[in-house]
Amino acid sequence: MIKSMTGFGLSEKYAGSAQVHSEIKSVNHRYFECTFNAPKPLLYLEDQVRKIIRFYVHRGSLSLFLSVAGSSAIASRVETNWDVVDQYIRAAKKIEKRSGLSISDANAFLQLPGVFSLREADNQSAKVIEPFILEAVHESCERLIRMREKEGAAMRLDLLQRVQTIHHAVDALEAFVPQIHAQYEQRLRSSVAAFLEKNQAIDEDRLMNEMALFINKTAINEETTRLKSHLQQCSDLLSEDEQEPVGRRIDFLIQEMNREVNTIGSKGNHAEVTRFVVTIKNEIERLREQVQNIE
Repeated sequence: MIKSMTGFGLSEKYAGSAQVHSEIKSVNHRYFECTFNAPKPLLYLEDQVRKIIRFYVHRGSLSLFLSVAGSSAIASRVETNWDVVDQYIRAAKKIEKRSGLSISDANAFLQLPGVFSLREADNQSAKVIEPFILEAVHESCERLIRMREKEGAAMRLDLLQRVQTIHHAVDALEAFVPQIHAQYEQRLRSSVAAFLEKNQAIDEDRLMNEMALFINKTAINEETTRLKSHLQQCSDLLSEDEQEPVGRRIDFLIQEMNREVNTIGSKGNHAEVTRFVVTIKNEIERLREQVQNIE
């Protein structure tokens, strides 16, 4: 099945009072690329999460965001450094004794450095909600894939239509080539007849040799045959039965199509051939741009 590389998936799971939030986004990229964003206590899950994403996605640039709300499992805790507080109290009593000043307000201690410290949750605390986190990641990936498949189905129809348009243009070009040869033969006969004296006859053998050289020089049947083969392979890859990613394979075929069309353009010394070549190249470029978004 054809998949777009653009998508979004969101999942929320509840583990008691904890709310797990998993969000994943993807855009087109030549290879697989993934960034993982999560609170520090959950960073140990990065390898597991990457394996899960890799199971669902083969190509694209992805960003996963994890967050947990309402849980003490990964919340930082404020701790009072009582040893430091005791030292401040002893110092305050000395100040009172020596100066006669009264320092009895506890708020004065709250602003002193070192009284409090922030302790972050460790990995063991986060393991309590780990199953819910991984479940949310799976679900967000599944929703991402559904979106990529839906967009991919629309892109598939567009690509098939463009392939068909190119195929028709190649058929029309092949049908026009005999007219070019006939026109050249007519011009050649007229030129030779005007050059020769009235009592001389046209050397048919020489004329046929010139025609054979021209036809051989301008023949494009090999290029059109290969071009049609590439188009057929594209159509096969875009079939609904295809299960593997096809984006890079189609991209390669498009490069080969461009090579064949460029060769046709260099051989075709005719304005109408040039018009066909421009039309085909424009459609191939549109095809190439669309394929950049396919996995």
